Amino acid sequence: MKNLKKILISSVVLIIVGTLGLFLTLFIGNLGTGLTNFGTGRGYKFCSEDIGHMSRGFSLSDKTIDLSFEDVEGLTNEYLERNNLSGLEIAEIMEFSKNFYIELYEIETGIGAMELLVDKSSGAIFPEYGPNMMWNLKYGMHPQIPLSQNDINMDISEDEAFELAKRYLAKTNINEIVGYEVEKFYGYYTIHTLTENEDIAGMLSVNGFNGEVWYHNWHGIFIDMTEEH
Repeated sequence: MKNLKKILISSVVLIIVGTLGLFLTLFIGNLGTGLTNFGTGRGYKFCSEDIGHMSRGFSLSDKTIDLSFEDVEGLTNEYLERNNLSGLEIAEIMEFSKNFYIELYEIETGIGAMELLVDKSSGAIFPEYGPNMMWNLKYGMHPQIPLSQNDINMDISEDEAFELAKRYLAKTNINEIVGYEVEKFYGYYTIHTLTENEDIAGMLSVNGFNGEVWYHNWHGIFIDMTEEH
């Protein structure tokens, strides 16, 4: 229990620090030019409105908007069109008590592109915080490779990521086991976690270069999911 509390506290601190860093980068980097898009000019550029939506994702309100999977799919397609992100499709949509999670993949390569959240208290859609923001080298906060690049070689293989996730869950003792599918992204892997009855519990990500594990503790309780491909 103490280990779980430490993990939750560390994750919250990292998310807050990352969000504040993103805000400062946006504000300082755009003084005098207006708040538009920003980034390194190589990969996807975070939209300025994402900052406000991310902050609303920390809402403690119990009130939720009634959203269906079709609604979330529509919001996702609008987000992709608004940000000129072509060639991406929805792999899966997962509903949790706090938000909807959307996994996007590249049609041409089959590689995971980015992860989005829809906040159930506001209906806002935005890039998922955590690994998607900090470790994604193509569509994240600090992109290192151009959108034209269609592959990435990482030091950690899918099998190694699975084993690292397995050891992490065993060490943290949160009564979850590793799921069967390892989804590759540009810089990391994301894996579902399961209950002892093999029902979906949540997810975690493994850094593809240093093997660090980041548990996604911002979703809440799993409700349902739909797979698009």
